[in-house]
Amino acid sequence: MAMIILGALIPVFGLILLGYGCGRFDLLGDRAFEVLNRFVIAITLPVLTFRSIARMDPADLAQPSMMIAVVGGALATYAIGFAIEKGLGRSGGEANIAGLCASFSNTGFVGLPIALLTFGTDTVAPVAVTMLLYSAVVFTVGVVMSEMAASHGDGMRAGLMLAGRSVARNPLILLSSLGVVWCLLRLPLTGPFDVLLSTLAQATAPCALTAIGIFIALPREKTAPGPIGRALVLKLGVHPLLTAGFILLLPPMPTLWAKMAVLMAAMPSGASSFVLAGKAGRWAMELSAWAVMLSTTSASLSLIAVLWWLGA
Repeated sequence: MAMIILGALIPVFGLILLGYGCGRFDLLGDRAFEVLNRFVIAITLPVLTFRSIARMDPADLAQPSMMIAVVGGALATYAIGFAIEKGLGRSGGEANIAGLCASFSNTGFVGLPIALLTFGTDTVAPVAVTMLLYSAVVFTVGVVMSEMAASHGDGMRAGLMLAGRSVARNPLILLSSLGVVWCLLRLPLTGPFDVLLSTLAQATAPCALTAIGIFIALPREKTAPGPIGRALVLKLGVHPLLTAGFILLLPPMPTLWAKMAVLMAAMPSGASSFVLAGKAGRWAMELSAWAVMLSTTSASLSLIAVLWWLGA
């Protein structure tokens, strides 16, 4: 089991190390991480989300208990992370990134391979639904909070209007909605068009993780361990426990779907928090980059315990 987990995590470290080398030796320029972030958030991540949803069986969207557990566990964890950092004097934008680091899981690049190797091919549907919920709901909350924080004290109404306009034009939200429609209408997704989408989708994790490595290589101020430690505890401990709590309180769902909800919650922080961190400033970027890297390292141990608990 340990080798399965390490096998899924090694590519994450490899891409971060690649990015670090590019940044350390200035192979791509000191603004490369910003360009890669924009590429991910505007193109590859929306395409990945659309393709994942569009190719689903519509019946897989009819699991309300699982959906509530996934969203409830993630948003409850986000709220805790946000409230802690806001209470400690951080800005709304910084607290937003702290919440995302604690609640947005790396389901595609780490979660799906581990699920497939430990529980088999039947896990594809519940993992795909979880990916949809994290991208379309949890990340949307992050986008809205980011835009509200960027309103710079112009008032709640102005912040909400700005956030609403941003969400309405956000490629991730638009393509997520299109994916749901595509799925429900059972439209085909084949041929060269699907090959193009697949190629773009597969670039998401490499670009985001390489960008993190480039950022880590840049000159930086000393990183405070407290916020990073809190993010790790919330992500790898509190998030899966809250998700399991929702599952116990909700009407029964298929056992495998319940296990996948908890397993995906136990995954390390996804790199998506980093693509929003730029708007929140240097502190948020430091927190996100180190939370992704250190939660991935720590998950090599914590996931063994979670998989044993789930009966893998």
